[in-house]
Amino acid sequence: MSKQYSRRSFLRAAFLGGGVLAAASLAPALLPMTARAGAGAADTGHVPLTRTSLFMGAIVSLSVANAPAAQAEEGMGRAFAVGRGLADVFSRFAAGSALSALNAAGSLADAPPALMALLERARRMGVVTNGAFDVTVLPVLRLLEAGRNPQGVMRLDAAEMRQALELVGADHLRCGAGRIDFARAGMGVTLDGIAKGHIAEAMSRELAAAGCPDHLVNAGGDIVARGRKALDTPWRVAVEDPQKRGRFPQIVDLASGGAMATSGGYEVFYDAAQRHNHLVSPATGQSPALAGVTVTAPDGLTADALATALAVMPAREALQLADALPGCACCLLRKDGLMHVSTRWPGRAA
Repeated sequence: MSKQYSRRSFLRAAFLGGGVLAAASLAPALLPMTARAGAGAADTGHVPLTRTSLFMGAIVSLSVANAPAAQAEEGMGRAFAVGRGLADVFSRFAAGSALSALNAAGSLADAPPALMALLERARRMGVVTNGAFDVTVLPVLRLLEAGRNPQGVMRLDAAEMRQALELVGADHLRCGAGRIDFARAGMGVTLDGIAKGHIAEAMSRELAAAGCPDHLVNAGGDIVARGRKALDTPWRVAVEDPQKRGRFPQIVDLASGGAMATSGGYEVFYDAAQRHNHLVSPATGQSPALAGVTVTAPDGLTADALATALAVMPAREALQLADALPGCACCLLRKDGLMHVSTRWPGRAA
């Protein structure tokens, strides 16, 4: 049974205790963040070292704690290289990416193994969410982007929407023997709802391999934390009021490591009434009734994809799914201001 909170709240990740302010994972272009060393790091004599870089249309931040500066710098350099390399494959906006080539031609021979692997993980997340997560939703997004009218009414042609929805379905995506093909002309793939979490996880693994087990990766709001910020201080994340009133009603300690991601339709709108945004149901093409969703999960890919899926599901089904998945939890914000959390939600009131 979910808890309810009547105040309007939530949904922008921010690291407390003098940590990192971040934007939620919402769109290809994300708001910037600021960073400074956190309180409590002096317990071990090492202040967390933070570096940022711009790619994936976002500011990506790495923080390493409890490690010599030279080792932290080397590890972060390696992690940034891994992240940029994957972003060059997965971006649908970069003309030279493998994904852009696939979307342009409808097929891709000698597809990069990284793209094949991520599409397989995406297919599995589609099965887990009963189709609520589907990377082939791009035709619907293209229709919305083409008809956007942020200062007025967006008029969608019902026949055009039906045609776009007919192109949606991961079962129409054929992958095998190093090749990817669209079964239907006009299909398209977007990895916006899964790639940043996957990349954040890959960067985390690289930091660990470089001898930096205590670290936090913030890929434009998709967060992966491992180890601790200091001996007695976990990595701490606050969930911010989307009305930007400076309140942080929920705090989450990623005490034993984990991932966190947020999806919501409160930043990018296609019409003045804010009925249509970049989050859409693969089944109907409609934007969700929920204002936003924050998910905690064991890894970045799961957190990212699950936040996307739960955002377009009915609240009851979203809570039930989060409860059914090991190590996962969610916090849902309705547009009327009520908040629901799943049974294992680790947050607490600020």
